[in-house]
Amino acid sequence: MASIPDYYAILQVPVTSTHDEIREAYKRQALVNHPDRLPTTASQQDREEATRKFQLVADAYYILGDRSRREAYDKSRSKQEGFAPFNAARPKASTSQANHLFGDIFEELLKPDVEHPTHIWRIIGAGAGAVLGFIIGNVPGAAIGALAGKTLGQVRDHKGVSVYTAFQKLDGDQRRNILTSLLARFVTAGASGMMK
Repeated sequence: MASIPDYYAILQVPVTSTHDEIREAYKRQALVNHPDRLPTTASQQDREEATRKFQLVADAYYILGDRSRREAYDKSRSKQEGFAPFNAARPKASTSQANHLFGDIFEELLKPDVEHPTHIWRIIGAGAGAVLGFIIGNVPGAAIGALAGKTLGQVRDHKGVSVYTAFQKLDGDQRRNILTSLLARFVTAGASGMMK
């Protein structure tokens, strides 16, 4: 009886694929199978099936994306007589594990769109701190307040919420539109260039 899934088939890559090819295949399959791409009218059964496939894609990347795990899998795979088909395989990754793995890739996919460092909070913090400092301690207070406000603003500039955390807070239609748009860009880019 087939006990392990064929992770190469799940990612739709040949056994000879390089690490970069596996990574690109994961991006594509994760976007294609992400449950948030389903319309809001999808049935619970459709959602469960999409989640299962998304988790299997995460399992495949977890195994094939790491050299030592891939070697161990390839050894056990060579002894395997048959594989669990994609439509019957059971994932090992939980939904949260699959989302965590996808979150890292998601941020990488959106990096060109969101990596525009700003200094707005640093400026606002310095201004607010200077005003409060001046009220409390005139000119020396304004200098100390501006420095403190600038430092706190700088922390906010660098430690904002992750892109994926912000994505998860969106409603279903917004998430579906973003994932569909990303998939279209990924396919158009031919899994190269800006999407790497």
